Amino acid sequence: MNAQLPNKAGTAAQVDYTKRRHPLVKDDLELSAAGQALLASIEESARPRLLAASFPRIVNSFAKLWKMPREMDRYFEELLTDTRGSRQGFTLPILMELGTLKDYYRAKMYPTRRDVWDS
Repeated sequence: MNAQLPNKAGTAAQVDYTKRRHPLVKDDLELSAAGQALLASIEESARPRLLAASFPRIVNSFAKLWKMPREMDRYFEELLTDTRGSRQGFTLPILMELGTLKDYYRAKMYPTRRDVWDS
């Protein structure tokens, strides 16, 4: 995952994003109690099983942000949009789970909330 950024002289410099990552901790590798509780609270049809198995850190982050709608919206956007242009991306089944969960969150958790795109 290297990106090219122009330096002062106008030439491209390599940025190694793997060196910018924080060291892995327990919550990156397995579901926390809060993550497990969150999964149990989500309706069966929207529960992200594959996401939880493949990326427990994401579900753990959801558990921390779940009651903060703006933060959840930002996090969904971060997950669903490649801002670097070099990410591998999620598999289609995991993308579908994320989309379903995002729709569930907006419809069930904060149904009266509106944004600038609502008419």
